[in-house]
Amino acid sequence: MVIWHKVAGFLIVGYLCMTRSFAYIGVPPLFIGEIVLAGFVLLKPRVALGTWAASLLRPSPLSTLGLALLVFMLYGLWQVGRGVLGGSSLFYTLKFFVFNYYAIYLLFGIWIGLHAPEFFPKLIRVIAWVSGVYSLVWLLLLKNAAVSIPGSHVTLFGVPSAGAVAILGLLCFERDLRAVWPVLALNIMVTLALQARTTWLGVAAGMLVWGLLTVRLGRVVAMGAAGLAVIGMIELSGFQLGVGGRAISMGEVLGRIIAPIDLELAKELTPHATKHASTAEWRELWWEQIWLSVHSAPMLEAFGHGYGFDLFGLAPESVRTGQEEWDVRTPHSVFYYALGYTGWVGVVVFAAFQITILRLLWQGFRLSGAPAGLVFWVMGMAMACFEAGFETPYKAIPFYLLVGMGMAPGLQVKGGEHARPARAQLLPAAGR
Repeated sequence: MVIWHKVAGFLIVGYLCMTRSFAYIGVPPLFIGEIVLAGFVLLKPRVALGTWAASLLRPSPLSTLGLALLVFMLYGLWQVGRGVLGGSSLFYTLKFFVFNYYAIYLLFGIWIGLHAPEFFPKLIRVIAWVSGVYSLVWLLLLKNAAVSIPGSHVTLFGVPSAGAVAILGLLCFERDLRAVWPVLALNIMVTLALQARTTWLGVAAGMLVWGLLTVRLGRVVAMGAAGLAVIGMIELSGFQLGVGGRAISMGEVLGRIIAPIDLELAKELTPHATKHASTAEWRELWWEQIWLSVHSAPMLEAFGHGYGFDLFGLAPESVRTGQEEWDVRTPHSVFYYALGYTGWVGVVVFAAFQITILRLLWQGFRLSGAPAGLVFWVMGMAMACFEAGFETPYKAIPFYLLVGMGMAPGLQVKGGEHARPARAQLLPAAGR
């Protein structure tokens, strides 16, 4: 068990902080996410497959989740079959199936959370420090480093993306934020400097949910004020920190947020407003074509185009120009990914699976009072609506591991009727 929770922590920190470059560790087609998942299933079969099978064979708090996961996996396998029969190679089609099988990491996260409950808050502190330090070094030194992973076009130093988890994790687990204010301020600063709107959305959504669950909306306001204070201090210092020649400033932050909604107003705040708007516009144009294509025939409307289909081929020529050599498979929206490849049936299956997770997280919060799982679920879902999410290892795997660990407190409450069946399934494998 000691090794496995460290493996989980290594994956989470690596994926969140270095994203795509970390995901390329391994020997194609076996990358680190697949290697660890295969190791978990083969070396801990009673934890992974045994827990899953037991949840289907006898009533337990995990029964609904086990059934939802089974349906989600089987539907994905059927879409793989459609793709292969449609002419796509099996190897290529399986790249789309990651959308389904990465969900098995949820069982890994639950197991870690049940058997090492003290690991979660410790992990958050590690994420916060590694995120803050690596992100700052990346912004100052590594962002322009023209070094790629051999045999690929992926940069060796991945774009950091751990800020949202670090900020929200500290909010959930630290009783006195004054004790961790240096690392909290550092993560707020680098998260603003990286200028990723989806990350800002995830932080805002997670903070709001945390405030409502804990009835501490005052701290949410205080965190927002802290973010404004960080922007103000950086502006006053004249310190140039940002990406693409755009340093942190109040106008730049607000303009980036407003640009997709009101371009003219955004132009009054930042000279980069047009570029900020265009990064959202190309997605909207592609999403429109996916919607029209899927709804062009009843079969497509129900089941989508199937895995292996060239969804990027539906995008307008203006969107595809200059990107012909890239294998673009994701429309940067979990909804349009599910709709385009798997149709409305696939959207419903995925939604049912996520609602099952949400239900267990809610039950866990009511039993234990621990809000982290719900906060991370809301954060992840909000971000996945506007970026590559569940179809990528560096987003999906940390999400399922964190949410699984966040689900565990509700399953381990002493004396609770919800705790006994779940632990009865998981505990026998702990010492193996």
